[in-house]
Amino acid sequence: MKIANLKMPLRLRRRNLVLGLCLVAVSIAGVWLTVESNNHTEEFLVASKSAASGSPLTASNFRVARMNLSGSGDLYLRPGQIGSQSYLLTAVESGQLIARASIATSIIDAREPVVISSTMPLPASVKPGDAVDVWVSRSTENRRFALPVKLVLGAEIVAITEPTGMLSEQAQRVQILVPAASVSQILDAIASKDALSMVLQRNLGND
Repeated sequence: MKIANLKMPLRLRRRNLVLGLCLVAVSIAGVWLTVESNNHTEEFLVASKSAASGSPLTASNFRVARMNLSGSGDLYLRPGQIGSQSYLLTAVESGQLIARASIATSIIDAREPVVISSTMPLPASVKPGDAVDVWVSRSTENRRFALPVKLVLGAEIVAITEPTGMLSEQAQRVQILVPAASVSQILDAIASKDALSMVLQRNLGND
């Protein structure tokens, strides 16, 4: 009695190998097509550093990043879309996309810049774009000071200058934007040697 040959014929094994390779190739091609069909990355401008509202827009303020924003891409600034004499209407953080609605060719702002030194030191994390409340303690006789009262609510920090050299012991000088009506009050407080202090408003960015 002959024993049946249980080995698979060579031709059948080759056919199965070819079919297996074809299935692998089709699977790889399907994955590649899926990735490519969803890869709609485009170039957008993001802030290279933090900037306060009213800051002029120049090429050095931004860097180019590739992102996939799907249908919302037209809402944000792209390379080549910075107009001459453009300004920020809102503060931006480093790495943040720039909304086209947040720029203008002229400053629409009723605030004025002033520079003050805060009697109370500001937190080390403070940066341009943060909001501070300005308090004043009026100077009285014998170098005493009255109880502090709030002078300006929500002033925006534009720039911070750290003292150096012989002035290193002095407080940092902070440029802020305040309502035009508050400028005279602040100048009067400085001239009268009143104590001005800035208190950082808490938000999600500086907690």
